[in-house]
Amino acid sequence: MKKIFAAVLLLASWTPAQAAEADHFTLDEGRVADITAEVNTLANEGLAQAIEDLNAGGTCDDARESEERLYERLTCVFSNHKKGRLVQVIINGEVPRTVIPLKESVYSEWSIWNGFLLGRKGAAKSPLALFPLIKIGDTTVGVDKLEHLFGMGLRYFKKRYFEERPLVSVLKGGIFKEKTFLGGNILATGVFSYADLAANFNGMRFWNHMLQKRDDALGARHNAGPYLFCREGKWVKNEERPIDLRTYVDATMQESMNCSKFATAGGARKFRDALAALQTKDSNRVFSCPENPGLMDETAKKYEVEIAGDSRGTKVDHWIINREGNGQVSYFNEF
Repeated sequence: MKKIFAAVLLLASWTPAQAAEADHFTLDEGRVADITAEVNTLANEGLAQAIEDLNAGGTCDDARESEERLYERLTCVFSNHKKGRLVQVIINGEVPRTVIPLKESVYSEWSIWNGFLLGRKGAAKSPLALFPLIKIGDTTVGVDKLEHLFGMGLRYFKKRYFEERPLVSVLKGGIFKEKTFLGGNILATGVFSYADLAANFNGMRFWNHMLQKRDDALGARHNAGPYLFCREGKWVKNEERPIDLRTYVDATMQESMNCSKFATAGGARKFRDALAALQTKDSNRVFSCPENPGLMDETAKKYEVEIAGDSRGTKVDHWIINREGNGQVSYFNEF
C-alpha cells in the first residue's frame, strides 16, 4: 500500500509538465480559432532569436557538440509550457485558444478509479487539467500535442539519430512512457493517447528537419529542411525554407480522429456514455471516433511506410495509429 501511495504522489507531482488531456468533442471545431499564422510566426521568430544568441556566444561547426548546443538553445522556444516560449504564449492566452473546463468536458464524470490525475479532488481547479484547443491548418489539436511534438519529439530524435537505436525501439520506448507517466494508466490520467504517439513521431521529424542531415523517416520526398545551417562558423537561417507546423500537424494528432484508449473498462464506458449524451443533444454532429473515417484513412496513408530493418515488417502507422476505435488499452498485447 505504501508503494502504491508513493507512486500516486510521484505521478501527481508530474501532472503539470507531463500528463494532460484535451476534449475534441464538447465544442464544434468550427468554434476553434485558426492560429496557423501566429504559431508559424512564433516558430520562425524564435528560431531567428536563437540563432542570434548562439552566434553572439560563439561559433558553430559540424561537431556533435555544436549541434547539441543548438538544440538546447532551441528548447527555449520549442518545449513544454514550463520552458518553451511558443507553448507558453498559447497557454497564457496571448493568441486565441479555446478552453473547455474539466467539469463541462467528456471527462466530467472521471473518478480516481478511471485515472487519478483527472479524477482527483481539485483536478478541475487546475488550468491545465484539460489543455486548450487550437487549429493549425485544417486540424484541431490540444496544445499538449505541441508539447509532445517538441519535447518527446526531441527525445525520439536523439535516441534514433544520436544513439542510433532502431526506429521500432524508439517507438516502443514512447509507447512505454505513454502507458506509464504520460497518461495511459490508472495512476495518471487513465487516457492512452495514440494521438500523442503520432505527435512524438512527427516531432522526431521536426527536429531532424532542423539541420536535415539525413532523410525524413517517411522518405526523402517529405524532407522539409534544413531550417538553418552552419556557414563559416555562424548559424544562418534558411529563408527559403521557413518552419511551417502544418508539415507535422495532421489528423493523426487529433483525438477525435486517432482514437484514444483507456486504462480501465469503466473509463472507456464513461467516455462512450459522454459521447452518447452529446449525440442526444446535437444530431447534426457525429460523436464517435473516428468522426471522419474517410479523412483518417487518407491521412494514414502517409504513414504506411515499412520500417527498414524491422524483422516483423511493420510500418510506421502500426505504432502510432489506432484503427479500432475507443476501448480499453491492453498493456501487453496492444501492438
